[in-house]
Amino acid sequence: MFDMVRIGRTIARLRKEKGLTQMELADRMGISYQAISNWERGGTMPDISKLPQLAEIFDVSIDHILESPKETRIIQTIVEDKTSEFLQENEVSVEEFANIAPILKTAQVDKVFGHIKNKFKPKDIQSIAPFVSEEVIDEVALQAFESEGIGALAPIAPFMSGEAIDECASKAYESEGIGALAPIVPFMSINAIDECARKAYESEGISALAPIAPFMSDGAIDECARKAYESEGIGALAPIAPFMSIDAINECARKAYEREGIGALGPILPFMDRERIDAWVREGIRHTS
Repeated sequence: MFDMVRIGRTIARLRKEKGLTQMELADRMGISYQAISNWERGGTMPDISKLPQLAEIFDVSIDHILESPKETRIIQTIVEDKTSEFLQENEVSVEEFANIAPILKTAQVDKVFGHIKNKFKPKDIQSIAPFVSEEVIDEVALQAFESEGIGALAPIAPFMSGEAIDECASKAYESEGIGALAPIVPFMSINAIDECARKAYESEGISALAPIAPFMSDGAIDECARKAYESEGIGALAPIAPFMSIDAINECARKAYEREGIGALGPILPFMDRERIDAWVREGIRHTS
C-alpha cells in the first residue's frame, strides 16, 4: 500500500523547493488548494490523472513522487494507455494491484483486473472491491458462487448488486435451505428475504425462520406467525416473537387467552403489551375470587 503520509511530505518538499505556495500549485493544476493540502497532510492521494502534471511541474519522475518502482511502472503504463502491452510482458501480483487501485479510475481498475482476474480468489476481491465496477464484482461473485457456494460471497457481498445477491440467494435456498443464506442475508433485498422465508415456513415450519427473522419485513413475520399460531398454538411463536409486531403479538395472545387462559401466554409474555397483561391478570383474579 502506498504510504500517503510519506508521499504527502515528498509533495510538500518538492513544492517548497520550487518556491510555490499551495494556492499557486493548485492554480497551475486547476484544482482547489484544499486538495493540495489534503495530499500534503497524507489524507488523500493525487488522482492518477494528476501525477504526470505534478511530476512535470516539479521536474521529477512519477517514481520519485511515489517512491514505489514496480507500482509506478504499472501506473506509468496506464497513463500512457499501454496497459495491455505491459501486462502481457510483466507479472502483476494481487498485492501490487491492490496497492495502486485506490488512485485509479474505475474503468482503469476494470481494465487491469480483466488481464489478471484468474489470479484472484473471492477473498482477494475484497481488497479491490471498493474500486472495481459493480458489473465486474457481480461477474466474479457469480463464478465464485457456482464453484464454491454461497459462503464464498461473504467477503464481497457488500459490493455486489442487489440483483446478483438475490439471484445467488434464491439458488442457494433451493439447493441448501434457509440456513445457507446466513452469510449474505444482510445484503439481500427485503422482497427476496420474505419470499425465501415464506417458502421455508411452508416446508419446514416457523422454527426455520429464526436465523433470518431479524431481516424479514414486519408483514411477512406477522403473516407466518399468525399461521403458525392457528396450526401449532402459542408455543410455536417463541423463536420469532422478538421480531413480531406488537399488534400481532397481542392478537395471538388474546386468542390464546380466550381459549386457554392466562397460563398459556408464557412463551410470548416478555413481548406483550404490559397494560394488556395486567388487565388480563386482574380479570383472571376477579373470575377466581
